[in-house]
Amino acid sequence: MSRRRRPGTLVALIAVLAIVTAACGDDAATTTTAAGTTAGATTAPPASTEVRFTVDAVTRLQGKTLVASVFGGSGGVAGTVCLQIDADPWSGTGVVATAAADNPCNHDAPNGVVFATDGAYTWFVGVYTPGEQTAEACASGEVTVDGPTEVMLSGSDFTASCSG
Repeated sequence: MSRRRRPGTLVALIAVLAIVTAACGDDAATTTTAAGTTAGATTAPPASTEVRFTVDAVTRLQGKTLVASVFGGSGGVAGTVCLQIDADPWSGTGVVATAAADNPCNHDAPNGVVFATDGAYTWFVGVYTPGEQTAEACASGEVTVDGPTEVMLSGSDFTASCSG
């Protein structure tokens, strides 16, 4: 038994596939590593503009809190992300959001709004023992936000000489 297709069916199917492909295209992000910036990374954070910190291969810091802060041109904190280091070795990721002024890890309303302003920023990541205000390990750098941006760090990017 042979099937007959209508001529418009194939054209409609191709049109639908083209629309789906365009909608699901590869959103390129800017990825900043401790060594520099790479444009066109293949994994983009989901918001149109956000800053995501991804940390990999952190050792000997289990039970600590990683706090990543992004500072604007005026020096004020533009946003933070706090991650609990619950394994050794540990890897994690988080999106920077606005925080309460008295607690960088408190993102309750009206805080918790995803940081989403393009521009040049500096960042500082500190690893703290809960309740302490002196970082045990840290890293810092600069990032230009122009769309989805990811700052990638590895355990070897952290130093014990923290001055921030």
